[in-house]
Amino acid sequence: MTAVLEIERSPVRSAPVVAARPSRWRHHRRSLAVLTPLLVLAGFVNGWNLHGWPGRINDDEGTYVNQAWAMLDHGGLSHYTYWYDHPFLGWAIIAGYAGVTDGFDRAPSAVMVGREVMLISALISCALLFLLARRLRLNRAWSGVAVFVFAISPLAVFFHRMVFLDNLATMFILAAFAAAASPRRSVGAALWSAIWFASAALCKETIVILLPALVWLLVQHTSRRTRVWNLGVFFVSFGVLVASYPVFALLKKELLPGEGHVSLGWALWWQVFGRSGSGSLLDPSSGTFSLAKSWTELDPWLLLPGVALIPVGLAARRFRPIGLALLIQVVMMCRGGYMPFAYVIAMLPFAALLIAGAGDVLWARLSAVRLGRLRTPVVAVAGVLAALLVLPGWVTTLRDQASFDGSANSRAATRWVIDNVGRDAVVVTDDYIWMDLKLAGFTKPVWLWKVDTDPAVMADILPAGAASIDYIVMADQAVSTLADLPTLRRGVVESTEIARFGEVIVRKVHA
Repeated sequence: MTAVLEIERSPVRSAPVVAARPSRWRHHRRSLAVLTPLLVLAGFVNGWNLHGWPGRINDDEGTYVNQAWAMLDHGGLSHYTYWYDHPFLGWAIIAGYAGVTDGFDRAPSAVMVGREVMLISALISCALLFLLARRLRLNRAWSGVAVFVFAISPLAVFFHRMVFLDNLATMFILAAFAAAASPRRSVGAALWSAIWFASAALCKETIVILLPALVWLLVQHTSRRTRVWNLGVFFVSFGVLVASYPVFALLKKELLPGEGHVSLGWALWWQVFGRSGSGSLLDPSSGTFSLAKSWTELDPWLLLPGVALIPVGLAARRFRPIGLALLIQVVMMCRGGYMPFAYVIAMLPFAALLIAGAGDVLWARLSAVRLGRLRTPVVAVAGVLAALLVLPGWVTTLRDQASFDGSANSRAATRWVIDNVGRDAVVVTDDYIWMDLKLAGFTKPVWLWKVDTDPAVMADILPAGAASIDYIVMADQAVSTLADLPTLRRGVVESTEIARFGEVIVRKVHA
């Protein structure tokens, strides 16, 4: 009998097939396809006529640019005595950009250097807003809507162009929120969120009012197992970084008020208690109400819908921190304190997110009520109606903004002084013109707000009061302003108008 030996062969195990992970480019290319044209559009709209509009309506722009120049020129924190009005990271960024690009020797006017930084900041903010929207689980289309209204609204364009620390602080705030909403839910995300939030506070200290909203977002995007660690890393890192500012003041022996020196303590007291209040938003006769009205007159279609949608944001779990961030800022407008001109800047991205978020929620609800097939035409019709309602006004306003040169008169007055006045003359002027005169070789230009308020200026440049002033170059000031600056008032009274460029008057002082 023949025995047949059957040998059982073990099946050959092939190596497991591992699906190739898509490259970072392939993973994000659809988002980039949406974001890139939006950034191009934002750059075009915000950059066109950057120097001409808005006009020179708030010389905080000149102040921050001049402080940046002081950092490069003589290593100071300000072109006059630094008195801790704001932390200095904001104009340090402007100084860094000016140093790298040779901005103060290249630009047609010093303030243009700061506006270039604001344009870059606006584009970065648009990209961060898109990232934050995606991390809040908005689809790409609605994320694009958030960026579009944030970048194109005439209200946003108006403020995005101006050299305000709020623009840089808002950029860092968006970075902090985007890091806090990271899908990785890691300690590293909490650390970066703290770093960006501290950077925002070191640009504009008042931005810390958004801390509760940021912490809420961070809590939402951490697991219970690591939440204590993440929050601990966030608060410790944020505290250490922000503490560098009072430590700086301490090392200079300027932390607390004292005789003969500025101090951080006094500046904080003045910011909170010393400034005259603007009144409450709830009072139609208040300055705050008038300021808010001016915002909505420039464009009602970003801020007002965003504020109206706060309840929707608070009702949807993923948008609650965003709704809270906007709500906090609205509540602060009702308290009756001082209201800065640029306060609205930090409100705009959260308003844009709530508008886009409401659309995303509506899109989902239409599907939930078995109208999935109808949601596309319903949303399309709503979008067309919104575009017909909003876009014509936006296009008209943006077209006017693109053609109006609001700084022409100021530049013409500056050129007249450079061509007709000696470089050693004492010229009292605003902080826009001050820097251009300084760059032109003038040795004694004086920022008008330093007359009567800065002892060093009065002692070194204006020892004889108004008699020490040769020229005054500025627009007419309010009676209340001149009442607080008696030396400047006397100089105006005892002067003759020798040139006029629109609202900017060149006066020769005969005191």
